[in-house]
Amino acid sequence: MPNSNETDAYSADLHSGIAAFDSKNFSMAYQLLAPLAAQGDAESLWRLGMMQMNGLGLVENQPLGFENFIQAAEQGHVFAHHMIGVAYMTGEGVEKDINKSIEWFEKAADFDLPGAMYALGMLYEDGKEVPKDTEKAQAWYAKAEKVS
Repeated sequence: MPNSNETDAYSADLHSGIAAFDSKNFSMAYQLLAPLAAQGDAESLWRLGMMQMNGLGLVENQPLGFENFIQAAEQGHVFAHHMIGVAYMTGEGVEKDINKSIEWFEKAADFDLPGAMYALGMLYEDGKEVPKDTEKAQAWYAKAEKVS
């Protein structure tokens, strides 16, 4: 169990790292969040994953970003579930797999994340990746409206 000084420093680094990320100071965010991600912090893993997937402040490394999303999702990080769905849908950082994409969007939807519900609605409405299903699409859109 870390002592209170270690806990305070960890918390300060996490909050400072999030603030740096949110203000688009990605090199500072990386410096603060990478050590926390290495310790398994879900929020740090997700934010590092976002930077790696999109080349924000560092060289793009989509496979590593995907791995960080997986580690964050294993700890219940809601947005990581959604981003794994996006990665499987687009084939960024992982081989494209629409069934796995739907599975991860549904997991994110279980957390009442409207973006995942809209994504599912669009997939079923579009009918390019999966068989077109207007009823399913409308159901996902309605659910998303309810939680928005």
